[in-house]
Amino acid sequence: MIKAWGVASMVMAALPLRADTLWLKNGDRVTGEVVEKTASHVRIKTDYAGEIAVAAGRVERVALEAPPEPEPEPKPAPARAATSSIDRPFTATGGIDVAFEYEHSAADTQELELDVRQRIEAGRWRHTWRAGYHREYRDGKRRKNDWRLSYAPERFFTSQRFWQGRVSTYRDWNEALERRFSLGLGPGYQLWDNERGAFSLSALLTRNRYEYARRHNETFHSGVLQWQFNRYLWNQLFEVYANGRAGQALSSSTSFLLASKTGLRYPLTDWASLQLSVETDWVKNSVEDLNDTTYNLGLGLNW
Repeated sequence: MIKAWGVASMVMAALPLRADTLWLKNGDRVTGEVVEKTASHVRIKTDYAGEIAVAAGRVERVALEAPPEPEPEPKPAPARAATSSIDRPFTATGGIDVAFEYEHSAADTQELELDVRQRIEAGRWRHTWRAGYHREYRDGKRRKNDWRLSYAPERFFTSQRFWQGRVSTYRDWNEALERRFSLGLGPGYQLWDNERGAFSLSALLTRNRYEYARRHNETFHSGVLQWQFNRYLWNQLFEVYANGRAGQALSSSTSFLLASKTGLRYPLTDWASLQLSVETDWVKNSVEDLNDTTYNLGLGLNW
């Protein structure tokens, strides 16, 4: 009896085990077998701590791995199963960065910078929204006042290749270039996307409309290279990120444009972080070159 039980135990140990993975928002991961998934929690059975219940709000994504079937010869997977790895579980992440500066010296300066970001992944789609507002007063006179808004949907055809659309608008009350609107479409490539960070590139053909304060408006097409990058360093202690777009007009007085934001985040808690960033907005044309660089140090709230 004892000998039969030992043989059975050896056979059970030789069988392939299921290896599901919970990726948590703080960078940790839990490996085991997901036994229950609800709107409030995810319960996973591990071989080192038994069953663990994790609040759904702390889970960034769930990777389920079904064990291979013990067949003598592998069967070809159906066409639908071949593309199932493209589908992403539903996740919603975002945050807001706030920077406020008051300087009392020869010139009193008050400056406010707000940036809001939201990303939703579901199935083969990824949606990204960004919004920002910047205002600066010096000795009671307004020097800068602008806001921007953008939306970029992405449709994945493989785990790395996708097609991206982008619509953005920009309003400035203090520059000769008062309004900007662009609509673009083009292919993209995801170089990597894992627990340590992500990096993707896309090339868009955009149609742009620029409205000026003291001259006629212009509409033109441009080719745009867009990038999205973030990387966690030193055991998730810092996050480095860089998002931006650079474009060349195909036929217009506006010859080149660059908009980028590069920064560093240091997590204080699961929902708060300290952030330092440099933001560049550059438009080169025959009327008036726009070249703004903003340095921000503030607090970030994440969800």
